[in-house]
Order: sequence, then structure tokens, then C-alpha cells
Amino acid sequence: MVKVACCWDDATETDIRLVEMLRKHNAKATFNINLGFHYQNFRRTNTWQPKGGSPAFINRWLSIADLKPLYEGFAIASHGLFHMNFDPSKVDEFVIDQTEDRKRLEDMFQRKIRGMAYPCGVCDELAASRLAEAGFEYGRSTLYVDDFTKNDNPLILKSQCHFLDPQFKEKFAYAKEHGGKFYFWGHSCEMLDVKEKWQLFDSYLDFISADSDATWVDVIDLVTER
Repeated sequence: MVKVACCWDDATETDIRLVEMLRKHNAKATFNINLGFHYQNFRRTNTWQPKGGSPAFINRWLSIADLKPLYEGFAIASHGLFHMNFDPSKVDEFVIDQTEDRKRLEDMFQRKIRGMAYPCGVCDELAASRLAEAGFEYGRSTLYVDDFTKNDNPLILKSQCHFLDPQFKEKFAYAKEHGGKFYFWGHSCEMLDVKEKWQLFDSYLDFISADSDATWVDVIDLVTER
């Protein structure tokens, strides 16, 4: 038996296509949202334009009006109100960025927000301790670990891989044999409008969902069942 969780950063327009794919495979997911970058009724152009798509591709944040209906049934986590990278000299401001985002997300989705994802993965023990004091139960880093159960601090949470890792299937198989938990992450905008990338990820979802030993769970489930 293996429990599988995934999370996605930034709440970009490509999440619409991603959510359709996840629903098709009955896959759970956690979406990490930086609410301060989203206009009420307009999809704002994202400052990060991934390379590799067609010239017509533009990475956009979803509008606030898009968020609640799109993510219905999925888990939500903080990604910082304004995606502030952790800086030890500005730790108080960093905590405010995360807690203010959490508060607004809780008001919007009418549920308790228990986790967060570090913007750009920047974190250390100081950040972890301060977020724990602020009531967060986990903080996803961009560090990796082969066996999820080897995570020694849920506030510096390590996943097993990025969603487009060329060894995705091998790492999934390893997780089945070691610890029984598999966690991957990414940004849907990294697939841009490239058909082959979307097809590849769809094949990964199909691979997991076809495995009778695999069960989809939320990230918080992996953390609380450590």
C-alpha cells in the first residue's frame, strides 16, 4: 500500500487544465495560493514566464473569482500573501506574509488552513520554528528525500520529486517499498502549452491510479500520519 499526495504552487491559469486532469483520475491535490497577486475579476499576467511554450503562451494568475469554484473539493495551503522569500533579517515580515495569506484563504474557503509552501523553497530552522509558533503544521520545501518517513521536521517538509522528474515512476516504486508514502510537487504552468508535457503527466496520473495499492491523500494526511 502506498499513499500518494501532490501539491501545486501559485494558482495560475493552467490549473484549470490541471484540475480537469486530476478530477478525471480521482486524484487529490493541495493548492498553495499567494492571494495577494490575484485581482478580483481579472487574470493578471504572472511575472514568471516559463520557457519552452509557443510564443502565444502567457502565464497568468487566476482571478480571485476563479479560485473557490475551481478548487472545490481540493485542499488549500498558504504560499505567502506576496510570495515573500524567507530572509532571516526579515523573519517577522515573512511570518506576517504567511499568516495574513492564511487568514484571507480561511475567510475565502471557510476552512482551516494547516500548511504552507515556502516561496522558491527558501527556508531554515528559524523559519520553521517561527511558523510552528504561528500555528502551521507543515511547510513544504524544495528539498528531496527518498523515503518520506525520513522527514525529521514537518516545517521543513521534503517531497520525493518534482512532477516532471524523469525518474518519477522509479521514485514511486521506491516509495511503495520504503515507507509507503509518495509526495510530489510542481507548478502547472511548467507544462505551458506543450502537448507532450501534459500527456506525460497524464500518463503518470494514469500509472498511479491504475495501481490497486495506491491511495490518493492530501499532504496534511501524510504529515499527521507520520
